[in-house]
Amino acid sequence: MAPPKSIIWTHFTKTNETIAKCKQCFKSVKYCGNTSNLFKHSKTHGISVDKGKLQKKENNKSNESSKNTIVLANSRHLMEDDQPQASTSKISEDRDDCSSVTTLTSMDSETARELCLSNSIKNAFERISSNKAGGTKYNRIVQALIFFICQDMRPFNIVEGEGFLRLVKELEPTFKVPGAKYLKKMTTEKYEACITICKSKLSKIDNFCLTLDIWTETMNEVGFMGVTIHFVENGQMCMYYLATRALRERHTAEYISENLLDILKKWNIPLTKIRAAVSDNASSMLAAIRMSLGEKKHLPCFAHTINLVVEEALKLPSVKSAVIKVREIVNWIKNSVVQSDKLRKIQMRNNVSAGSVLKLIADVRTKWNSTFFMLERFLKLRIVISEIVIESVVAPNLPSAVEMETLNELTTVLKPFEYVTRESSGQKYVTISKIIPMLNCLTTELNSITPNSAIVKECKDVLLRELKRRYGMIELNDHAAIATILDPRFKNLHFQDPSACGRAIQKLRTMVVGQLSSPSESEDDVSSTAPPEYDFWKHHKELAHGHKKKKKSHQGDEVSLYLSNPVVSLKSNPFAEWDDMKLVFPCLYKYAQQYLIVVATSVPSECLFSKAGATMTQTRNRLSSKYLEQLLFLGNLNAEEFFV
Repeated sequence: MAPPKSIIWTHFTKTNETIAKCKQCFKSVKYCGNTSNLFKHSKTHGISVDKGKLQKKENNKSNESSKNTIVLANSRHLMEDDQPQASTSKISEDRDDCSSVTTLTSMDSETARELCLSNSIKNAFERISSNKAGGTKYNRIVQALIFFICQDMRPFNIVEGEGFLRLVKELEPTFKVPGAKYLKKMTTEKYEACITICKSKLSKIDNFCLTLDIWTETMNEVGFMGVTIHFVENGQMCMYYLATRALRERHTAEYISENLLDILKKWNIPLTKIRAAVSDNASSMLAAIRMSLGEKKHLPCFAHTINLVVEEALKLPSVKSAVIKVREIVNWIKNSVVQSDKLRKIQMRNNVSAGSVLKLIADVRTKWNSTFFMLERFLKLRIVISEIVIESVVAPNLPSAVEMETLNELTTVLKPFEYVTRESSGQKYVTISKIIPMLNCLTTELNSITPNSAIVKECKDVLLRELKRRYGMIELNDHAAIATILDPRFKNLHFQDPSACGRAIQKLRTMVVGQLSSPSESEDDVSSTAPPEYDFWKHHKELAHGHKKKKKSHQGDEVSLYLSNPVVSLKSNPFAEWDDMKLVFPCLYKYAQQYLIVVATSVPSECLFSKAGATMTQTRNRLSSKYLEQLLFLGNLNAEEFFV
């Protein structure tokens, strides 16, 4: 069998010389000598078809189904009523299908019953046929099963469980549940189909940001490299899991760089469209990004660095000893069923409902802010814990009253760091432009706290010193500085170094002037940001942003005009604000799309590995890296993207 050459075969699997199976809906489509039927079928999934037409087609199908339902209901009414005249009156009220109604009104009750019975039998056979392998309903259910397995991180063999089979039998008795082997095959085909659609979507986007991380799966001792890609679509931040690739060699910079470039090549993503890549501070990862993307495109993870700042403060001997005491008590209670029961009973004895009973939290080195959460929960339950510890002769030592007060003040000092870490780790909103403002607010917040304990004062000084050491030059970082200026919520309000602020503004001004002076680039910008033929609100937009129509010779200084306007609300979406301003500041709009797309942390790739750990469990430790990557990618798609 000769290999298929038409591009349509990226969406179909060739079964034999006359049958092809759709990778999207698994339906078998006949073809003979040409691919006309295949192209026609692909349009039902929105491929190369206008969405408006597709919606209209779906509405027509819905209307047709509604008409059939009305006719069937009318025939049932005739069966229940032996009086033809009453039935005729009832049926004639519906005018959606005049021919069907006229036919029914001319029949007697017996004929109507026969017709209804005939339709019921016909529908029953159609339903059975649809639920058989290859049928329309069968394919839809198989897709739903794959969606269920990917989204809820369930094993393939869940469909072979007795309880699951019983549930499906109750829901759809005529449906025969496929085996795990068949679902694996269909998952691969669905993955290939979705990859093709996502590649097409990404090819139309000009600005991307990557996050990278490496994770070791402990059961099989296999390393994985995770890569996520971020972009803007319709004013909203979007993300795909590009790869969860098994690493078979030593994790050197060259090997990581080679795999990264191969992943980008597989997805047809040009290096010129990548604005930045975010990773932790591992030297091999930094070197790999510099080798593959260039030195200026790397951005260290903001949350990782903030965590390092806090760890330096917790290393102080006086702080460390108090934290160790808390950790020992927490582990002692959590590792004992007897003590855990006491903790629960004492709280319930103090009129705490069963659903509101609190448990102790143990800190984990790899989880950011976990020490803060452990101390905060311990202090909240310290009276209950004291009662448990006093009654046991083998209990660890409680912190002294002075240490308790020290820990209480320490949590007050660490609380702003917890908020900053959580705020910077978002994936659905702009974060890069928040780095400089949050550091400014964080420093101000720390300076406003006046601890009574000398230990906490020392801890506070260490935190301020570490912030200055690690982030003292952040305003000179182009990614953070220019993104902050281009964020309508912040602009230049939070810059502490006037020279750094002036440098960023001047660089932005130079880029705008260079864009205006470049003929080819200017023409591209006009085509991409040109206003529609008629814009009724154009004058309002100019007034709202403090900018009336200027002469062409003065349009180059967009930066000054932009900065002269007041900042918008903190709750505003920067991309939505720029969509409103793009007619007024077309050059700045282009750079806003490039810089604001960068994420501040590598949390997305951390979340990828959290899902990988939940997918590859102890009972699934032989899952291949191929299926792991497919499950994670499909599981990250929403229902609209999955059921195309």
